[in-house]
Amino acid sequence: MDTSTFGFGIKSDLKPYEYTNLFGDPFWGEAGSLKARNIYLQLNEREKALMLKANYIKMIEKSRARNFNMAADCLQWWLDGSGFTKNINFNWLRKQREVIAAEEENIERFEAKIESLLKNLEEDETKYSTHFDKQFTGGIFGELFYMCGTSTITSRCNFTIVKKKNIIIFSGTIIHLWWDRYDWHEGANAYIPSFGNVRDSDALLVEKYCDAKPFDMRSQWEQSFYKTFQHGISKFSLK
Repeated sequence: MDTSTFGFGIKSDLKPYEYTNLFGDPFWGEAGSLKARNIYLQLNEREKALMLKANYIKMIEKSRARNFNMAADCLQWWLDGSGFTKNINFNWLRKQREVIAAEEENIERFEAKIESLLKNLEEDETKYSTHFDKQFTGGIFGELFYMCGTSTITSRCNFTIVKKKNIIIFSGTIIHLWWDRYDWHEGANAYIPSFGNVRDSDALLVEKYCDAKPFDMRSQWEQSFYKTFQHGISKFSLK
């Protein structure tokens, strides 16, 4: 990036690679430029925001170099400033171990509820609906952490249970909604291994002067079930 386009680039005497090295390379554990940091502290708010934006753009480039494309896409979406909801590919999400663990925990909670319901079930058809939320945080070395940090899966079930003597016929669906708000909070920060804390206040400054905007992230997938088992003999399981 040509720092002279921002006016203070010439007087600061920062080379392009120094200008975009305020954060360093958080994905590879490289510290930022001390010279860039010293110059940054002398700037006004708008100049700081422009310098921070340049560094977020550099972070996107480094993220793609590591094949963290989803994290890069979300950071770019925020910088572009549309504010529109971003739909996240559920196939990508379900490759993340933390997402699968959260999904399975909600399913196990459904199993426990239904197991309790079956104990007193009369011979008839029963409708059962409920939902569970599971909040979780991506592992600090994985892409999910850089993409969203902490997010939530809301799992909603709609089941039909038919009892005929000691035979149970069970059918229905679970709809999993993954969601998070891509935003920042004054006073908060995120720790990047081998680098340190990146402050949310930096991102808020970019929003103030560079038209970046927070947005919602959403994804949804569905599981269908049809199971027949002998009540009292076969233990109920959705797996």
